[in-house]
Amino acid sequence: MIYNGEVYNYKEVASKYKIEARTNSDSEIILEAYAKAGAECLNDFNGMFAVAIWDKQNESLFIARDRFGKKPLVYYHKGNDFAFASELKALLQLPVEKKINLTALQDYFFLEYIPDAKSMLQDFYKLPKGHYLTLKDGVLSKKSYYKFAEKIIDRPLPQRNEAAVLDEFEDLLASAVKYRQVSDVPIGAFLSGGTDSSLICALFQKQNTNPVNTFTIGFDVEGYDESGYAAQVAQILHTNHKETHLTEKSSIAIVDRIVEYYDEPFAAPSTIPSYLVCREARKNVTVAMSGDGGDELFMGYGYYDIYRKIKRLYRMDAGVGRHAIKTFFGLMGSRYTRASRLFNLPSENLLTHIWSEQQYMFSEKEIKSLLQLNSTELSIKEDWAAIDKMPLSDFEKISLFDIEQYLAYNLFYKMDSASMANSLEVRNPYVDYRLMEFSYNLPEHFKINNGTPKYLMKKLLERYLPKELVYRKKWGFPAPLGNWLSGELSYLIDKWLTPQRIRQQGLLNEKDVAKYVTEFRNGKKYHDKRLWSMIFFQMWYSKYIDGSNS
Repeated sequence: MIYNGEVYNYKEVASKYKIEARTNSDSEIILEAYAKAGAECLNDFNGMFAVAIWDKQNESLFIARDRFGKKPLVYYHKGNDFAFASELKALLQLPVEKKINLTALQDYFFLEYIPDAKSMLQDFYKLPKGHYLTLKDGVLSKKSYYKFAEKIIDRPLPQRNEAAVLDEFEDLLASAVKYRQVSDVPIGAFLSGGTDSSLICALFQKQNTNPVNTFTIGFDVEGYDESGYAAQVAQILHTNHKETHLTEKSSIAIVDRIVEYYDEPFAAPSTIPSYLVCREARKNVTVAMSGDGGDELFMGYGYYDIYRKIKRLYRMDAGVGRHAIKTFFGLMGSRYTRASRLFNLPSENLLTHIWSEQQYMFSEKEIKSLLQLNSTELSIKEDWAAIDKMPLSDFEKISLFDIEQYLAYNLFYKMDSASMANSLEVRNPYVDYRLMEFSYNLPEHFKINNGTPKYLMKKLLERYLPKELVYRKKWGFPAPLGNWLSGELSYLIDKWLTPQRIRQQGLLNEKDVAKYVTEFRNGKKYHDKRLWSMIFFQMWYSKYIDGSNS
């Protein structure tokens, strides 16, 4: 057996299957449970894992991944050839053809990450979350053992008492935090000062008599640094808090090696601070808890509000009225300028495109030109179409997409890559399947209430922090990318987006790239994510496909 991860409830699993353990290891329990129940045992595991077992009796290979895709598992399959690993770069050592998957490339420039089971290369795949794979007699079969969408209760949901819901939510979250403290090595938690991480740290500290270790990262750019809020929370909770700052200069050393840590094109600029906070945490602990998952469950992202406004305005006459609103949005700053472009789309495409526009990525039309295609093929549109058919509210649909795609293939990939590069294990209490299923099936007003996102989480946090900290404006975990690309990191544009390099590679439209570079340097700062996505792809292609990285 090869195993990566943690099954937190391994003692309960051992009890269910009457396993007499010879060690105190969850690895032993996983293997014994599989021997007794086969793939059915996966439904009993509460944790994060990627596991491969050679079944001697059946002469078959069994590979599985956890419910929500916390731990990565990739494989290569073509003809009779098969190989698997935790990281794509391990498989890239194989003496096989490495051909760009154009559908994945389109999705990447549309979303900033590669969704679903695809990778950037043909014949290389991710094992989807909640799936297992068997290989026997040369035949490969893939099956799902868990689908979050199947856990959704039929709407309309019954009304529930807020006090009772709040208590049940606290009990479940406290249990999830307690489970994730099972460790024989030092453990801590990330603390940004926002709702998600503050709530985790509050429960973490409540369950311990000694101060727990908490970590945050700050920036030297106004409007991005929330380390002061984290310090206030740490002081109130009495944690042992450590803070580090990321400057333009210190980011250079990380950027130049970023594709060593992220072996698939990934354009989220928070890769840099994520790597740094993991590096700093590892100096003190071996395990850290994270607040990832709270925004997805409780509708905490800004595009929920943008979607509501645009959907309401979309009902206006398609002529003069909508044109006036589009013009007005275009005068309200870069965020609304991007949002105004949604008025060019048919109403049925709003959900599909709102993420890309809000994140300042490329539109479908722009991707067609950038990649010099006759037509586009965004696989993510099929995923949206499937969700859109479900009898859910618009906000619930967006939340489900965030859970099924963004959480698994963006956030988890980002943090697992950053943490494993620093030999740090990151655990996510919000992604306990019991809590996920409970929270998603709550009436919507427990998530967004009178314009307040993450309502239930904030009500619980009131038990631990003053209201002025609980209800402060959300910051997220961004990096001042536009400032960096105009300053210390401007050399990346001159190195990776030159006409000669673009022309030599042959995948991107030379004129389009030059246009985005010129417009960015002439003041269109919202092009920063577009430039970064192209830079990252160029760095990745150079290292893993060309093999030069120069």
